Amino acid sequence: MPSWAQKDNQFEFKPVEFDSLIHTKIYRIQIEDYQSLELIEFENGEFDGLLTNMILKVERNKTRSRLLIQQIKIPSSTVKRLIIELKEKDFENIPDCEEISDCIRGFDGTTISFSIDKRDFKREYSYWEPESEYYYKDKLIPEIVKVREILDAVNREFDLWETFKNFRGRLPIGKYTYGMIVMEVK
Repeated sequence: MPSWAQKDNQFEFKPVEFDSLIHTKIYRIQIEDYQSLELIEFENGEFDGLLTNMILKVERNKTRSRLLIQQIKIPSSTVKRLIIELKEKDFENIPDCEEISDCIRGFDGTTISFSIDKRDFKREYSYWEPESEYYYKDKLIPEIVKVREILDAVNREFDLWETFKNFRGRLPIGKYTYGMIVMEVK
């Protein structure tokens, strides 16, 4: 399973490392630095998945943060269904936003990253604000349509944002940060 590591007050997500002896493939969807979905297919035909929500609690002296995480195991039948559906939606072949002329990139919104690990194949791609109607109201490029279809398939199984909001809503009093957001629970 994935893990989180801290180094010099910086936190880093450590995904499951692909091992060709046991894994067939691993699909990942990473939303900024606060949510990660891993869907794993094993060589023995089994499936495993984990949805991880993460938020940093800012301590009183503001020089340290403490990582709070929630990990939700995804039923193997759901993982299998999602891997099949995402493959059908071209999850493994969508180009990176950088490779597309009309793809919009920004700094202050949400970047969603996708990665695939297989025996002889590893790649990553990302899109900035792919679900936003505001940025793509004039020209909706085909790759954004595919990314939205992938996110819709996942959200039909479990709503990513709602899951994160529920995690965030149960936090004790304090100051927190995720993505580019700083929030205070009173």
